[in-house]
Amino acid sequence: MKNVLAHVTVVALAACGGKSTKTMTTPAEPDHAAHHAGEGSGSAVATPTEPPKEPEKPAEPAPPAKDPKVELLAAETSAWETAKPVFDKTCANCHTTAGKKASKKKLDHFNFDTYPLGGHHTATIGFTIRDVLGISGKKPTMPSGKPGSVKGDDLAKIKAWTDAWEAAEKGSAHPAVAGGHDHDD
Repeated sequence: MKNVLAHVTVVALAACGGKSTKTMTTPAEPDHAAHHAGEGSGSAVATPTEPPKEPEKPAEPAPPAKDPKVELLAAETSAWETAKPVFDKTCANCHTTAGKKASKKKLDHFNFDTYPLGGHHTATIGFTIRDVLGISGKKPTMPSGKPGSVKGDDLAKIKAWTDAWEAAEKGSAHPAVAGGHDHDD
């Protein structure tokens, strides 16, 4: 009779949304559900079992914080790669060592044989480029012989690079350069 009562109670609890527990049976009483589920297992006594605990995993280290200077320089370099074909087309003739009109004076001002750029305007190169091409609102003085000829998408690419250069400059991502000049030079 006890087994029938326990079974009715479990069914009633299940129907009402309650949880069935094995506390209604005593160790001496057979657990019919366990007996039928594990027939042939030789166990007729209900034994509560807890699921095995997973071994604790060591905490993973937090990913290293991104260095804003590295990100600024990466954005600048990417913008340079986009603008470089414009510089190659309009400035390389004077401002690379292979340029036909290159001179020591021109290369000393602005040399883009390598990146980062060389020349005494290195510390202010973004501002200088804006000035000589008229991006800053000043009257353009470059390219040599064709001032103001860099326009449209080409000028936008160079402006995007100068903006990225300025962001890196303001973010202190550029190494200090000795002998830099003011951008009003």
